[in-house]
Amino acid sequence: MRSSVVDTRRVADSDVQGKRYSPPVAPSYRDAQDIRSAINPKSHPKQAVRLAPMEGWLALFLLAIAVYCVVYAIVQAHWVSHSPMLLWSPAVGLLVGLIVAKLPRLPQAALHLGACLLGHWFSIWLTSEVTFHINWLFLLGSIKAIILGGLSPSALPNTDTIFFFYLTFLSFFLAYFGCWLIYRAHLPWLVAFVYCSIMLVNLNSYTRQDLSYLLIIMLAALLLLIARIQLAAQVIQWTQEGLHTNHAWLRSLARRCMQIASVLTLIAIIGTSLLPVAKQSTSGQTFWNALDNAWNNITNGQISWQNPASAFQPYQPSTNFFSDHMTISGNVHLPTGEVLSYVSSNGPRYLEGFTYDQFDGHTWSTLINALDSSTFSADTALKPDIIRNDYQQITSAITLVQPPENTQHYLFAPAQPIRFDVATNIDNNGTASAWMQQSNLVSGEHYQVTSLLPPSDAQTLSGIPLPNDNPSFWLADGNANMLQTYYMQLPHNLSPNLLKTTQQWTQGANNTYQALKMIESHLNDTNTFTYSLDNPPIPANVDVVDWLLQTHKGYCTYYASAMVVMARQLGIPARMVNGFSYGHYDAQHKIWVVDGNDAHSWVQAYLPSFGWINFDPTPGYSLTAINHPQPTPTPAKPAPTPKPVSTTTPKPVSPPKATPAPNTGSHPTTPKKALLSSLNMSILAGFSLLLLLCSLCLFLFALARHWWRNLYANSSRVSGLFWRLCQIASWGGLSPRSTQTPYEYSRLLSQQFPQNAHAIWNLTELFVRDRWGSGQHVPHPQEEDHAEQVWHSMRGFFLTILLRRRRK
Repeated sequence: MRSSVVDTRRVADSDVQGKRYSPPVAPSYRDAQDIRSAINPKSHPKQAVRLAPMEGWLALFLLAIAVYCVVYAIVQAHWVSHSPMLLWSPAVGLLVGLIVAKLPRLPQAALHLGACLLGHWFSIWLTSEVTFHINWLFLLGSIKAIILGGLSPSALPNTDTIFFFYLTFLSFFLAYFGCWLIYRAHLPWLVAFVYCSIMLVNLNSYTRQDLSYLLIIMLAALLLLIARIQLAAQVIQWTQEGLHTNHAWLRSLARRCMQIASVLTLIAIIGTSLLPVAKQSTSGQTFWNALDNAWNNITNGQISWQNPASAFQPYQPSTNFFSDHMTISGNVHLPTGEVLSYVSSNGPRYLEGFTYDQFDGHTWSTLINALDSSTFSADTALKPDIIRNDYQQITSAITLVQPPENTQHYLFAPAQPIRFDVATNIDNNGTASAWMQQSNLVSGEHYQVTSLLPPSDAQTLSGIPLPNDNPSFWLADGNANMLQTYYMQLPHNLSPNLLKTTQQWTQGANNTYQALKMIESHLNDTNTFTYSLDNPPIPANVDVVDWLLQTHKGYCTYYASAMVVMARQLGIPARMVNGFSYGHYDAQHKIWVVDGNDAHSWVQAYLPSFGWINFDPTPGYSLTAINHPQPTPTPAKPAPTPKPVSTTTPKPVSPPKATPAPNTGSHPTTPKKALLSSLNMSILAGFSLLLLLCSLCLFLFALARHWWRNLYANSSRVSGLFWRLCQIASWGGLSPRSTQTPYEYSRLLSQQFPQNAHAIWNLTELFVRDRWGSGQHVPHPQEEDHAEQVWHSMRGFFLTILLRRRRK
């Protein structure tokens, strides 16, 4: 019987006949198999493929319970909008962690890098495409700005998108690293320590509702997880020491151990719940709170070298000025550098973008939702809030240099826009409250807007009576019901002193406009109030308006909030407006340039028959004066400054005459800046994608290398090399036939590749001796080492085979 490549039983006392390179007759052997079995994994013994990890699926299930308890606590803290979407990240992290942990003989550093990059891009995708529906390049640019900005307050991740990205990656990493520690390092105690620390900090400091049940569930899952992994580690040790048992016995042992662990866990949880709770002393509470405040302030860059003691004050994240929900804190996050430039047919103007109507004492929001939004095509006339013949029509041309970061595409324009030359969405509840472009705003974009300016002189507006003096006059307005619903809400638990202050400041007012100007004048008084961007944190039990009246310092949002609340206390509908002040004039290019520090909040009060009228209560700012204060560190005492703005409207300052820019024109430096910004974003995105691609290639290479090395792991060195030769030749289209012996197959290969004939015959002879030779003819270790050298010398031959197949 003719021999083939593989025979699983070696025959004793047989010998190899014939010459080394061209044996005349191949020997016959018992039970010979087809030569194709040499490249068929089923023909030789291999380790059974186990889909279940050695630690079992129970460990993964318990780990999933623990990590989801942590992530759910983060979701319930409501750090960001759309927080339930964070629940997708742990599932991906657990899967990736299990795969990486169960890939042996692979460089773990490369796998960790690839896993982190996968988590990074998954977080980018989940944040930009699924949750916020924004351009992923915009998100990458924001991350880049934060990284380059370091820990400066102006570059902190305060937007919902950036913080959501951070929480998404954190959730992924907690699941990924926990799974790796369990299934690779077998360190369940470390997992329990990390998860419990994060859970306790979150429940103690950031979650308002009682989530103690989550802590109990997580502790139970972690205790059972520790028991399961300790048992798995013990079984591994027994196996290494030579104890081998069947799977039924192991399953029975694991079941009994977990039953005991479950009972002990239940006893521990019930027992600890019955123990008395020791309350922390006041001094200890103060110490730990100060330590926590210092850590939060240092890690978030809130350190004042002029006042180091401020590091121990409670940390508050910077106010995100362009957010849908604006929570007021001690400092504000503003864009850096030039934001836009504009020209107007009637000189410089405040540029409004959106408004707020609801205030809870700390956070501004709006009741208006997507159902209140209307879509308009370019150059469509918009319905004005109030139709009057004495309103002045102006035209402004705006060029965006750096669109503010936000999920909405706000358009900025002078008050009461009635026409845009781009497609827009208008939020409208009876009067317009926000103006947005339908498509994404990009750097270098240009649009033109026509607005109607209401009168601002005291003589025209002084005919409106106070609501309490003539309620019927106000109820006769067509928007009375809408105004009552949206613009008369007040925070709960306002200090009674605030109403007294409002009444004192407006004492003697004969009409609505006069009362509003009195409030504006008092808040605008720079001898009493100070404009400051660096302020102490606002206590949680004190609203912003009361805090301003106590400290007499703050930035524009403080003052606008105070005036809106005071106006509503008098029954006057009012709202907060966010946008930009005038900016500064560029005489060379004859345009007005608006920087990030020109972002501004002011007040609009509704007057029947006139609509929304602008007021600016911020010290040093005026709707008719162009000199603005410079933010300074918080002084010990208010410094003397110019006189407050008069209650009468001052004469406008005439700036150099500006002409509207054509639609195709813009700031000469804008295209260059836009190009550089776009180029930087593209480079960042390209580098990230290249790094991800390299990591994936490295991972695939490592996976292929692992598969190739273990393809014939249970065979001898020589047999494994010969079988790999057959496998590669088969890929090149030279598969062995069923009737060929090893020598005949090697002769075929030698004829096809004569330059490698010597190496092929050498490896074939060693293979035949290894498989069927008697004891004295089996290759000795030196010959096996020589076979390895021959194998390495044939790398060019392997490449030739693969190229030969490609040509075919």
